[in-house]
Amino acid sequence: MIANPVRGLNIVAGYSYNDAKNENTVADTKGLRPVDAGPKHLANARISYKLDGVNDIVNGLGLGFGGNYASENIVVNTITTGQFILPSYTVFNASLFYDKPKYRIGFKLDNLTNERYYSGWTTIEVNMPRRFSGNLTLKF
Repeated sequence: MIANPVRGLNIVAGYSYNDAKNENTVADTKGLRPVDAGPKHLANARISYKLDGVNDIVNGLGLGFGGNYASENIVVNTITTGQFILPSYTVFNASLFYDKPKYRIGFKLDNLTNERYYSGWTTIEVNMPRRFSGNLTLKF
């Protein structure tokens, strides 16, 4: 979903549900969730607001907040070996920006709560801790 209910306000949200099961396969995985199916539930949301129509100095000043959620993820799943499950996680992010016709300056803080989380499809990958970044974009 993408919505712009009022001038300057931008809302983006998404959700997916995946209830996969192995059916036509070897006995060791029959009826089990495939290890490359990923989390059963994924969700994301972001809301941002950019000032516009105030005055030339503050027009383009904006901020944003959002997050991502993933339910637990089974990365090993056979009758012989059993299951290894990565836990669910929720990560929040925030941004501050100044967007003008010829340039944009932005600052972003990812993983506000410094959540330790893992992802992977048949693998285990530790994800980024809290991270601050900045950018400068020139528009031609």
